[in-house]
Amino acid sequence: MKGEILTTKGAVRAEFDFWVGLYLDKFLDGLEQKKFIGNKCSKCGKVYIPPRKICGDCFEHIEEYVDLPDTGVLTNFTFTKWAISERRPRQSKNIKMIGLVKLDGADSAMLLPILETEPENLKIGMKVQVVWSEKPQGQPTDIKGFKPIGGA
Repeated sequence: MKGEILTTKGAVRAEFDFWVGLYLDKFLDGLEQKKFIGNKCSKCGKVYIPPRKICGDCFEHIEEYVDLPDTGVLTNFTFTKWAISERRPRQSKNIKMIGLVKLDGADSAMLLPILETEPENLKIGMKVQVVWSEKPQGQPTDIKGFKPIGGA
């Protein structure tokens, strides 16, 4: 049997906990309270959401946390009839819209669904506001997406 590799196929159920780390943990704690927590580089002033350990511009270690508002600007978007959260591609009856949103006061953007509007109403630079889940649990899914505000 030397040199022979034995393989088998099957499903294995494994339950485990995974700690996301200090920085993302702080972000998720904020989501549970329906608020955004980012961090700010003390050297160059860049504000990141979610928080990160090292500044992407000046490589400084970041330690200052900041609260950010639940409003921002749509910086880019796309829409599709394909489901965007499924394990396998499948067409949907409804158009799904996703966009990059830069929260007011932040220098980074988050990619999330755009809700409560139609594709023809989307415009780069439009103001948006977060739509929270009813009972947040400190999970990324606490953010349902963003909706246009200010007459959009």
